[in-house]
Amino acid sequence: MKKLSMVLVVLLALTLFAGCTSEEPAAGGETPAAATEPVEIALWEQMDPVAQDVFDAVAADFMAAHPEITIVRTHYETEELRTNFQTASLAGQGPDLVYGPSDNVGLFNVSGLIQPVTNILEASFLATVDENAKKDGFTAGEYWTVPDINGNQIAMLYNKAMIDKAPETWEELVASAKDVQVIDETNPDKSTYGFLFNEKEPYWFVGFYNGYGGSVMDADNNPTLDNDAMVKALQFVKDVRAKEGLGIEGMDYDIPDSLFKQGKAAIILNGAWSWTSYQEAGIDLGIAPGPVLPGGDNMTFYSATKGYMISAEMDPAKTEAIRTFFTFFMSAENNAKFALANSQAPAVIAAWDLPEIKNDELQKASIATIQHTTPMPIVAEMRAVWDAMRPELEAVLYQDKAPADAAKDMQQRAVEGVATIRGE
Repeated sequence: MKKLSMVLVVLLALTLFAGCTSEEPAAGGETPAAATEPVEIALWEQMDPVAQDVFDAVAADFMAAHPEITIVRTHYETEELRTNFQTASLAGQGPDLVYGPSDNVGLFNVSGLIQPVTNILEASFLATVDENAKKDGFTAGEYWTVPDINGNQIAMLYNKAMIDKAPETWEELVASAKDVQVIDETNPDKSTYGFLFNEKEPYWFVGFYNGYGGSVMDADNNPTLDNDAMVKALQFVKDVRAKEGLGIEGMDYDIPDSLFKQGKAAIILNGAWSWTSYQEAGIDLGIAPGPVLPGGDNMTFYSATKGYMISAEMDPAKTEAIRTFFTFFMSAENNAKFALANSQAPAVIAAWDLPEIKNDELQKASIATIQHTTPMPIVAEMRAVWDAMRPELEAVLYQDKAPADAAKDMQQRAVEGVATIRGE
């Protein structure tokens, strides 16, 4: 956990900007009145390191322009953020704002932990945000999040120094991967891997399930996991190593990420948030949709937004400060900074026309690959689906459990989890 407390920045700003009278328009288009008392905005977030750096830079600019407002940022990983926010909020000790992926919206909404953003932000402000991005946080007739980036999709990444062109089918990928793979069991540091991905995480796995025609829930948000598509997807992920000899047992997020940056992996699957870091590592990066699966369609990963949610327990006295925060951070110029850092599309409409967005290769790749995704459900029941998938996926990979048995047990776990969430 990292905490940013910029007290020194605020003190410096008080000296340098004491005579500054310039203000941005408020979220509703009006000039906010200057705060008469210091205000602290507590933000808990799940940002990748590069996004944290951008946030800190923008926050420093914000606090220099608004010395009466201090932003305190606390970082959590995905599961920590969800658990800690729930626990702290129920105890009346949660933050004012929470930043993270849209799949938290359903759970936080049902739990009464967040409030509609329309309670704080006016329609004129929300009109500046892309309608498709806003839909990702729309449920129960309300907007529950302010999205700042749109995408969050996984795509196939390849090192152009090792692979001439993007494989379009799984068979082409296997052939290309095996051409460059060299495994040195006596000295693993000298090994080169053809294909790696995060085999443990359902967010990756669901791309295979969708590619075989699966859908995690029906129209009534009931789990639909015990089917032929699930059996095929589980068999596929097992065969990557067991049949094709690709990958490394126990692949998590860090293994493919690290080896790809070192130029020791030819092809990986990873999200748009990671693309900038590979370019910075000197990789000649190629980006393409996931290939066609054997006996299926293209790998079809989820797309989603990330953004800000407003705590239900936020002190109403902070309303103007929160509006000022959103006006500043969601300006076209600042939104573009976050989009570029995350290699994902901006959510602010005006940012699309900025030269730094229109001319950026990663932005073009993000727009192209997002066409091959499907929106991720944001309902609370998704929590039960993720929790049901993970242990059964690992049982197939590491305990030799039959895919058909795992699909059946996965469905039962999910049904029980959904019943708990619904209070049935």
